[in-house]
Amino acid sequence: MTTQAAARTRITPRPTGEGYAYIDPADLARATVVRADQVALGDTVVAAFPNAHREGAELAEAEHFTDPYWAMPGPVDPTCTCPCCQGNAYTEEADGPLVLIAEGFPWDGCDIHPAAALLLVVPYRCDCGCNTTPAADWTSYDWDSAPSLQHLRETGRPLRPGEALDLDLTPLTAAR
Repeated sequence: MTTQAAARTRITPRPTGEGYAYIDPADLARATVVRADQVALGDTVVAAFPNAHREGAELAEAEHFTDPYWAMPGPVDPTCTCPCCQGNAYTEEADGPLVLIAEGFPWDGCDIHPAAALLLVVPYRCDCGCNTTPAADWTSYDWDSAPSLQHLRETGRPLRPGEALDLDLTPLTAAR
């Protein structure tokens, strides 16, 4: 089993060409490099640093995902038969403990990384009272209403249809 390598990371500019989903520059400015086992529920996973967890790794450059995704960490299911799990090149013997970053959303397969692997994530930031548990699929979000689109701009996630927020309006009414 390998130990955490002391790899340096270089965050390359996010590609903007066809096929790459837009990420707000303010969110990219908040992005941070974390170990896969430190990714939290709702974080947006933007890029990986392949092989940075391997012994002897020196400079690891970010490889941006075309479609960033929301993390839903959990235990790895060794019996999973999805194509991602079956084609997974990581082994616990060579790469150490494995962690599940997302399962089936937004794709049909899982996303598994060694616990020591490095990922570029935008931390989820919302304390407005919305449901922070990621939905089962994209259709479970409100992509049309003004409040939901504003929430998307401010937090990186839209609201669910009919979701009411528990907002403290005291500062607004006191200022009038």
